[in-house]
Amino acid sequence: MPIDLHTHSNESDGSYSVEELVDYAQEQEITALGLTDHDTTAGLERFVRAAQAQGITSFPGVEISAEWKSGNCHIIGYGVSPGYAPLEELLQETRDSRDFRNERIIRKLNEAGGDISLEEVSSLAGGEVVSRPHMARKMVEKGMVQSVQQAFDRYLAKGASAYIDRFRLEPDKAVELLCEAGATVVLAHPSQCRLAPEELKRFVKQLADAGLGGIEVYTPYTSDTQLPQYMDIARAFGLTITGGSDFHGVSKPAHKLGYYRDNTLIPDSCCEGLL
Repeated sequence: MPIDLHTHSNESDGSYSVEELVDYAQEQEITALGLTDHDTTAGLERFVRAAQAQGITSFPGVEISAEWKSGNCHIIGYGVSPGYAPLEELLQETRDSRDFRNERIIRKLNEAGGDISLEEVSSLAGGEVVSRPHMARKMVEKGMVQSVQQAFDRYLAKGASAYIDRFRLEPDKAVELLCEAGATVVLAHPSQCRLAPEELKRFVKQLADAGLGGIEVYTPYTSDTQLPQYMDIARAFGLTITGGSDFHGVSKPAHKLGYYRDNTLIPDSCCEGLL
C-alpha cells in the first residue's frame, strides 16, 4: 500500500492546508503519511487528528535546514512534541531570520524589475512560514518568469542574483536538539548535500554519533547509482531507511504523493523503523 513520509502543507511552503493534504492522501489510498513542514510544528496537532479521522497512520515531523556550504542539508525529526521549548525557540529564531531574509529578497526582486510585495506573497502562503517557493509562484503570476524553476534558476537559488542566506544550525546540533525533543532523526534527501560517496559516509557517521536514527533513501532526488550507496550507508551505521516524495503540491508538480519515481511507490517497509 502507498505511503509517504516527507510532505509539506501551507504551514510552510506547500500549497495544501493540513486537512486538504490528508484528504488528498486518503484519495490516493495512502496508508501512512508524514508531515514535515519547514521550521514549524504549527500544523502537527491538526495533522494527527485529521489523519486519525481518515484511518491514516500519521508521522508528525519537522524539517530543519542546517548550515551547509554547498547544496542543502535538511534534517527531519519525527515524533516531536509541539511545545518543547528549546526546539520551539530555535524554530522561532529560524523563522525570524527567514522573515528578515524575505524582506531583502523582495527588495532585490523589485530592483531587478519585479513588482512584488511581501504582503501579497504572505497572502499566497497562507501559513506562518513564507518562503522562496511562494515568491516563485508570485513571480510566475506577475509574469516576471515563466515557471517556478526559472524563478529559482535566475533569482532565488543559492548563488543566484536575489539569493540571501539566513540563520541555520550546524547539522550535528540540529540532530542533538531534535533528539532532545524526543524525535527519531533522519537525514533528508542526502543527494542534496552534494558530497562524494566517502565524504557522505563520513558525514553520516558524524551525525550518527550525534543521535541520527535514519537516512532518507527513497526520494525523487536519489539516482539509481546513489540508491544502493545510501542503503549500504544505512546498514553500516544501523540506520532506519525511510522515503518520501517531498510533496509540496503546485510548487513541485513533478513530486507525486506516494512515489519516489514516476511509476515507483515508496516501499511501505520505510515505516517500520519509525513506528
